[in-house]
Amino acid sequence: MTKYLTTLCLLAGGILPVLVDVNPSHLLNPDWDSHARVHEAWRLSTNFLIFSLAIFLLWYKGMEKLAGLLSLCIHFGFVIGTLLMPLYGGEPVGEGMLEPKIVDIPLNMLFFYSMFLLQSCVLFFLFKQPAKK
Repeated sequence: MTKYLTTLCLLAGGILPVLVDVNPSHLLNPDWDSHARVHEAWRLSTNFLIFSLAIFLLWYKGMEKLAGLLSLCIHFGFVIGTLLMPLYGGEPVGEGMLEPKIVDIPLNMLFFYSMFLLQSCVLFFLFKQPAKK
């Protein structure tokens, strides 16, 4: 079951952002500085490459803990980025964009924090298991 949960977290962090953020509100946003778009392309491609490596390690090499740690890196990066928003003037949702909220939390934050917590729980469980002989 833990392999499937890690796969879900990896898909959420490595594939979903590519599908959601390659559009005029993010990567193709004409209002963004051209250098900022380079950083967005870098983030998307880096997360996709981490996803690809982790899926390979998880399903072909049986390295479940390492794959989970790579997944956690993707999601922890989001957590760090949102926690530091006051320092760099960031916002969880772009100006003029409608983002659904649940309990007054933007859906994107709720979703990626949930993936971070899920992957953290999976890793906790994996590291608590006795080593296989």
